[in-house]
Amino acid sequence: MTTFDLVIKNARILLASGILDADICVSQGKIASIGISESREASRIIDAKENLVLPGLIDPHVHFRDPGLTQKEDFLSGSKGAVAGGVTTVFDMPTTQPVVTSASLLKEKIGVVKPRALCNFGLIGAAGVENLDEIPSLASAGAIAFKTYMVSPPKERTREYSGSYVTSSGDLYKVMEKVAQTRLAHCIHAESDSTIACLTDKLHSEGRKDPMAHYDSRPNFTEAEAVYDALLLSEVLHAKLHIVHVSTSEATGLIKDAKKRNLNVSSETCPHYLCFTRELLRTKGPFAKYNPPARNLLDVKTLLDALNDGTIEIVSTDHAPHTKEEKEQGRDDIFKAPPGTPGVETRLPILLRMAHEGLIDLEDIPKLTSESAAKRFDLYPRKGVIAEGSDADLAIVDYNIDWSVDASKLQTKAWETVLFDGMKVRGKVTHTIVNGQVSYEEGAGFGAPGLGEMVTAERKGQT
Repeated sequence: MTTFDLVIKNARILLASGILDADICVSQGKIASIGISESREASRIIDAKENLVLPGLIDPHVHFRDPGLTQKEDFLSGSKGAVAGGVTTVFDMPTTQPVVTSASLLKEKIGVVKPRALCNFGLIGAAGVENLDEIPSLASAGAIAFKTYMVSPPKERTREYSGSYVTSSGDLYKVMEKVAQTRLAHCIHAESDSTIACLTDKLHSEGRKDPMAHYDSRPNFTEAEAVYDALLLSEVLHAKLHIVHVSTSEATGLIKDAKKRNLNVSSETCPHYLCFTRELLRTKGPFAKYNPPARNLLDVKTLLDALNDGTIEIVSTDHAPHTKEEKEQGRDDIFKAPPGTPGVETRLPILLRMAHEGLIDLEDIPKLTSESAAKRFDLYPRKGVIAEGSDADLAIVDYNIDWSVDASKLQTKAWETVLFDGMKVRGKVTHTIVNGQVSYEEGAGFGAPGLGEMVTAERKGQT
């Protein structure tokens, strides 16, 4: 009789077609078999107790701030939050210190974060005009994708973003052309730099620095303008475009039209765009500041429709922690607060609550949180699916539990800034399995730091 490393018994596997009752057997980090059997010998047996089992979640958009900004977060605290939320793979953005603009800096970052990682990780490389010649070597060194901001940072944070942003169409063309040659996905933060600068100057001249001034400096059309430009250039250059944190109905419409023209574009949105509107700025002030800003009820509805009809394929988190003290700098002047909010640990229970309320289909959650990202970033079917031969990255979830988020119990260093504190959610992660190893078990704690592995694109074709 075959002895497995791990057997998960009495699992209810959540599939697009429904729920499959089965046992999952794991050997050497892979799913060896799926089925019902009375006799399974294993080094460890986990009784799922008829709870849901999902493919390990993939979060393709996190800022774990490591190295260089670890007062906000580090890879240990960030990956603890990830696995506590059922996430087995994250893609970390390049805006750490130093910014990941070269192959040598990518290798340095790997050396820093690998010993701390409780989940798998892909590292996204920066793409700007300053490092055009480094982009091919970054791809060869294992960058999972590239990131470019179409908007400049505040002057005091220029160093933090150096080499990762462009401010003109010509520079965007140069960068997109170079990234397209690698055939990796190009993640674009789409907001119009010049228009935002114009509106911000206008607001300053009017003495506006109240929380709502943040939205007024970046209204809906500033995202749509940038998305239009990125789509136009991607069509010309045959780029593999991925629009991050889509927030508006206007941008969603542009993406939908682009897909009808068979452009190679994908996109993501985040829980804070699905749960909040700009009115949150009035009550939460600088803690509700993130870029792009929260929008309107119509935008929330449009984003939900886009998730349900496949226009937007992925729900990421843009987990972007800052300390409470940093956020408080914007209490009297919203422009002084850094943008961003934590969310890597709370994405799944928020989506499960939405499914319970009928806003999205329960069966779509594995696609929105894992499968689509795995396919887009060339990890499928190694990741993103529960199938024989795939990596044993799994999340076991008790779907029948309703609870409220207590930010003080989350793993992020920035727990005092969490916007979801007190929110009613559904579904508790009981176990998270990473590469066949238990990385998180409710009540027992976490596995050994370093068990996460770096992931790279398995093929550089357009999907």
